[in-house]
Amino acid sequence: MLRPITSMAAVWQDVRDAVRALLRFRAFTVACVATLGLATGATTAIFTVVHSVILRPLPFPDSERLIQLFATPAERGEAISLSDVRAFRTQSTSLEALAGYGVSARYLRGSAEPERVMAVVAEAPLFEVLGVGPRAGRTFRTDDPANVGIVSQAFALRRFPTEEAAIGATLVLDEEPVTIIGVMPASFQFPYSSASTLRGVASETRTDLWLPLYPVGQPPRGRASVVARLKPDVSLERASSELAVIAARLAPANPAPETSGRGVRVETLSDAVVPATLRRSLFLLLAAAAVVLALACANVANLSLVHTSRRRREVAVRVAMGASPARIVRQFLTESLLLSAAGGAVGLWLAVLGTDRLMDFVAAQMPRAREVSVDWPVFLFLLAVGASTGVAFGLAPALIARKVDPQSVLKESGSHGTAGIAQRRLRDALVVVEVALAFLLAVGGAVLIRELARLQQVDAGLSSTNAITLHLGHRTTARSDVRQFADIANRVMQLPGVRAAGFTQMLPLQHWGWQSVSSDFRLKGRPSPTPVFPIEMRYVTPGYFDALGMTITSGRGFSGADNREAPPVILINETLARRYFQDDDPVGEQTSRGTIVGVVRDVRQVHLDQPALPEIYFPASQNWSQVSELGMTLVVRTHGRPEALANAIQSAIREVNPNLAIFSVRTLDDVVADSLSSFTLYLQLIAAFAALALLLATTGTYAVMSYAAATRTREFAIRLAIGARKGGVIRLVLGRAAGLTALGLLIGFLAARVASPLLRDLPVSVRPPDVATLAPVALLIAAAGMLAAFLPAYRGAGTNLTTTLRND
Repeated sequence: MLRPITSMAAVWQDVRDAVRALLRFRAFTVACVATLGLATGATTAIFTVVHSVILRPLPFPDSERLIQLFATPAERGEAISLSDVRAFRTQSTSLEALAGYGVSARYLRGSAEPERVMAVVAEAPLFEVLGVGPRAGRTFRTDDPANVGIVSQAFALRRFPTEEAAIGATLVLDEEPVTIIGVMPASFQFPYSSASTLRGVASETRTDLWLPLYPVGQPPRGRASVVARLKPDVSLERASSELAVIAARLAPANPAPETSGRGVRVETLSDAVVPATLRRSLFLLLAAAAVVLALACANVANLSLVHTSRRRREVAVRVAMGASPARIVRQFLTESLLLSAAGGAVGLWLAVLGTDRLMDFVAAQMPRAREVSVDWPVFLFLLAVGASTGVAFGLAPALIARKVDPQSVLKESGSHGTAGIAQRRLRDALVVVEVALAFLLAVGGAVLIRELARLQQVDAGLSSTNAITLHLGHRTTARSDVRQFADIANRVMQLPGVRAAGFTQMLPLQHWGWQSVSSDFRLKGRPSPTPVFPIEMRYVTPGYFDALGMTITSGRGFSGADNREAPPVILINETLARRYFQDDDPVGEQTSRGTIVGVVRDVRQVHLDQPALPEIYFPASQNWSQVSELGMTLVVRTHGRPEALANAIQSAIREVNPNLAIFSVRTLDDVVADSLSSFTLYLQLIAAFAALALLLATTGTYAVMSYAAATRTREFAIRLAIGARKGGVIRLVLGRAAGLTALGLLIGFLAARVASPLLRDLPVSVRPPDVATLAPVALLIAAAGMLAAFLPAYRGAGTNLTTTLRND
C-alpha cells in the first residue's frame, strides 16, 4: 500500500511543479495553449460533423437493416412503380416490411397568412419499417381514410397547448380538413431530403406532416421512393439478388414504357441518406484539419525545444541535486500534458461554438445536420487527441532534457547554451515539416479560389443583376388557379420601376425539373435520335425570358395568345437544337410536344459547373395540370435595386389572391450564390486551415531562427569585431532559413502532387494545381519564412563584442 501512495504523491508533486513552471513562463504557455486550442478546436469540430453525419448509426432501431430501393436505369428518375412495390411486399422473402413514400408540399390555412408545410405522403407501414412509434396518438393503419395525418412534435406545440390536445384536432390543408391522429417525437426525421423540393429554404429541412399515400380501396398509381427493412440475418446481397429476380419477373406484366426494362438497385439507408460524394468531401475536410493539428504539434514541439534549451541550467541544477533521468522525463511530460489539456479545453469550447455556427450555415444542404452534436465519442476523440499531442510534442524535449550533463552546463557562461547537433537537426526538421504542411494546405486553398473565380466567370445564360424572385405556393386544382399567375404578372408589371415579370416552377440552379427522354420527343417524318438522352421540361409564362435576362436566338417567345384554346407551342434550347436538328433551323417544325416557335439560349440549370442539358419550354397556360403543389416562382426584373420593390410586389400578389403562400423572397444574385454554397463552404474551411497553417509555420520559423541567432551572439560579435559587415551576418542567418524553407517547399510540392486527386471529390470539378497556382503560393510561403527570419538576423547583426562579453 505504501508504494501506490508514494507514487500518487510523486504524481501530484509533478503536477504542482509543472503548474509553477508554466506560470513562470507565461508567454510560452499562452503561445502553446492558443496554438493547440485553435488546431484541436478545428479538428474536433470537423470530427463532430463526420461522426454525427457518417459514423453514428441512423436514429432508428437496428438501423443497419434499413435499406433504400431505387429503380434502374434512372433516365426517368429512381422512384419505383407502386404496383411493383406491392409485388415486392407480397413476393419477397428477404424483407420484413417495406413502404413507399414521397415528399410533397401542402398549404395550411389558419387565422394568419397561408403557410407552406413539407409533407410526406406514405404507405401505412412506413413507421413499422422504421421501427418508430408516436409520442402521442397512433400511426397509420391500412384502413385509414385519406383525411388523416400525423404531425411532428414541434408542429403540434406551435398550435396546441400540449401534444395530447393535438390528437383529434382538424387542420385545413389545401381547402380540405385533415384530422390529426398522431404526434411524432422531436427526434424523428424522415426522410432527410425534404428540402430538395425547393433548394435553399432552410425552414423546410425538417418534415412536419405525414399523410396517407393513397385512399383506401383505390389501386396504387404512380411511383414512389421505397424504404424497407431486412429480415434478421439477411444480407444486403441476398435481398438485392431476390428483388432483381422479382423485378425481371414483373417486366412482362408491365409493358408500359415507364416500367418496361427496369430493374432495382439496393443500398443501405445510411448510404442513401449520406451519398458517397458528401462522405468523401467530409473526410477530406477532416484530413485537412488533421494536417493543421500535425502542424500545430510540430510548432509546439519546436517551441518546447527552444524552451527546453533555455532551461538547461535549471535542469542541470535539478540533476546535480539528485533528480533521476526518469524524474526529469516525467516532469517535462507532465508539463506537456498539462499544456495539451489546457489546449484541449480551449479547443472544446471552440469546437462547440464552431459546430453550432457551421450547422446553422449548412442546415438546408447537409442531411442529418440537426443531429450534429458533441457527445461522448467526440469527448473520447478529444481525449485521445489531447493525450497523443501532449506526448508527441513533449517527448523529444523530455528526452533531450534527460541527457543534460550538469557539469558542462554549469560551467557554460551566458544566458544561452549551445544546442547539440541532434537537437538542432530536430528543430530544423520540424521547420521543414511545418513549411511543407503549410504549402500543402495553401495549395489546396489556392486551387479552390481559382475554381471559384472560374465559376463566377461562367456565362450562366441569364442576367442575375436587378432581379428578385418570390415563390408562390398554392395547390392547383382548376384552370382558373393557373390564370391567376398571368393576372399577377400583369399587376406587377404596372408597378413603377418594373421592367419584366414572369413565372416558372423552379429557377435555374435549383437542381429540379420535370424530365422526359428523347424517344418521347418525336418530329413528324423523322426517327428519334439514338442513343436515348434525357430532356428537361420547363413550364413558364410570357415575360419569363425577359425577366430572367435570357436571349431568344431565333423565332419568338411565348405570348398571351398561346393559351389553352391555341395550338400547342414550345421553345427548345440550343443544346436540344444541336442534338436533334444539327445545322437545320428547328423553328416551325411540328413535334409530338407542339410546334417549335423559338430557340432560347442555353442556361446552366443544374450547376454552374455543369453544361446545359437539352430542354423544352412549355407555356404554363397550355399545361396547367403540371403546375403542382410545388407552386410557381415569380421573377421580376427592375430598373434599380430590386429589394426596394419587394413589399410592393407582395402587395400586388395579395390583391390578386390573398390565399397564396409567399416565401423564399430572394434576389437572383442570391440564388446564383446559393448554387455555389456547398463549394464556397469547403473553400472557406480549407482557406481558414491554410491561413492557420501559414501562421503556425511563420511563428515556428521565427522561434527557431530567433533562438539560433541568440545562441550565436558571441560568434556574430567576433565576426563583426574582425571586420565582417552586418549584411554578411544577416545573409548568414537568412541563408539557413532559405535552405530550410526551400526543402519544405520541395516536400510540400511532392505531397501536393500526390494529394491533388483527392480534390476531385469536391462538389465541383477541380483541375490539378498548375505552375500559375503553385508559384504564387511558394513565393508567399518563402516570403513569410524570410520575414520570420529577418528580425532575428537583424538583431544578430547588431550585437556588440564588448556588450556580449560583459553579459557573459
